[in-house]
Amino acid sequence: MGLKYVHSYGVVHRDMKLENIMMTTNRENAVPKIIDFGLAKMIGPNEKTKEPFGTLGYVAPEILLNKPYSFSCDLWSYGCIVYALLCGALPFDYNSKDKTIHETIHGELDFELPGWKQ
Repeated sequence: MGLKYVHSYGVVHRDMKLENIMMTTNRENAVPKIIDFGLAKMIGPNEKTKEPFGTLGYVAPEILLNKPYSFSCDLWSYGCIVYALLCGALPFDYNSKDKTIHETIHGELDFELPGWKQ
């Protein structure tokens, strides 16, 4: 819901990651809040941008390929966050930066991890 709200104002976050989601309290009814808009950019509804921003492991393939992108890059990052919450690891996270980039662009998700078998 927070991401939809941000996008409704024409803001693309460009650095969605677990570290940029904070809870309002440590209680059961805590509300998640998106923080750190340092790389955010305002764009029009049909506009795209091309600056290479984001955090490896969460960044969308089109950014790594230096292609124009828009709000969809935040949705990719959100998907990486959900994947990590469900199985305890990012979908494309390797010891090598080059391997992480390659797998993000060309790889397929691995649903054979222990977190998916439970």
